[in-house]
Amino acid sequence: MSRFRFGPHFLGRCEVFYLSPLSFAFVNLKPVVPGHVLVSPRRLVRRFHELTQNEVCDLWSTAQKVSNLIEKEYDGTSLSLVIQDGPDAGQTVPHVHIHVMPRHKGDFKINDQIYDELNKSRLDNDFRTPRSQSEMAQESESLRKLLYPDGCIPEELKCDNLDS
Repeated sequence: MSRFRFGPHFLGRCEVFYLSPLSFAFVNLKPVVPGHVLVSPRRLVRRFHELTQNEVCDLWSTAQKVSNLIEKEYDGTSLSLVIQDGPDAGQTVPHVHIHVMPRHKGDFKINDQIYDELNKSRLDNDFRTPRSQSEMAQESESLRKLLYPDGCIPEELKCDNLDS
């Protein structure tokens, strides 16, 4: 698999930095804060209650592994892990995903403003500027190297060029 499905979107392997048996982690096109990444099940599943028990366990284990790395890599002091489960909860892509966002003291005047920032993209698609494929590939590559320090990167994630 050289492309990963995220709802109606297809992600290239250069955007994905971690694979587990049932989940994958990838960089965000429009991050709310530096280090904002997503973890999603490999199977296209719209709502959390549709996941199998194995998928739930794998998804949260992957989120834990990724969040440990993200908090350290982005010098976070805390984390926000968020699932917007359904359109009325702010979900814009119909595929279960966990937002993993490193947090810092005072990063928002009011702590819960981070949820307003997540919702702004739903209300105003031009609110945050999308990053380039090159920017996302660079971030993904550095995270991939940290998660696979022995260099044994799965073939599905080997990124030789931006088209993969």
